[in-house]
Amino acid sequence: MVLETQSINNTKLIQFNDKESLNAVGADDWKALKEEIESFERSELKYLVIKHINGNYSAGAQLGENINALMEDVSNAAEALWNCKKPVISLVDGIAAGAGSNMMLLSDFIIATPETRFIEVFVRRGLVVDFGGSWVLPRIIGIQKAKSLMMTSNEINGDELNNLGILYKLCKSEDMDDEFNSLIESLDKQSFISICMVKQQIREGLDKTFTESLDLETINQNKRFLHSDAAEGMAAFLEKRAPNYKNTLDE
Repeated sequence: MVLETQSINNTKLIQFNDKESLNAVGADDWKALKEEIESFERSELKYLVIKHINGNYSAGAQLGENINALMEDVSNAAEALWNCKKPVISLVDGIAAGAGSNMMLLSDFIIATPETRFIEVFVRRGLVVDFGGSWVLPRIIGIQKAKSLMMTSNEINGDELNNLGILYKLCKSEDMDDEFNSLIESLDKQSFISICMVKQQIREGLDKTFTESLDLETINQNKRFLHSDAAEGMAAFLEKRAPNYKNTLDE
């Protein structure tokens, strides 16, 4: 198992630490990843961060090992990540390939370097796209460009990822910690439950009609009117001060 976790302040860090395999994910790590995401959801921590180590993000599955892994475990981990209620952030440098590339795409915020190497490598290995990539990438960059990246296994760098609108921020490796801290500082100024509910609306809206999305917005907004954060937000606006929001999902 190469998955490692650490909790710092309001953040849970996940990384796949195996330098020789470029941080490829071991067969036992898929279940562990799902369990770590679910544990994070139950905790009071606010942000889940999947980060690079050893100069790389992840080369995807360790193919020799993952012959014995159940694809259900891979898909269950992807579903847990996509359905995570709280913000997910990826800090990416070096290789992000295969399932690693799609793990990155399922994040809410992606901070990457120009040296990032993004490869939907599956067809090069005689495989098909997994970890949700064939669903999420066309929705981000369009069907034709997604086909191009997935059917050719062409590698693109951080600059190209940024030009495609995939990244939250492109920065030098030495500036990544500052960009990450700036993002957290910005998020911490907002109502945490509002952030999580907006994430829900966007996620569920991808499979809804416009009218169904309006219905969800109405339900969520009526809940907001009853929550203390809404009263605090209004009071802060009128009093011309920064709001003091609760960091909870529920009252």
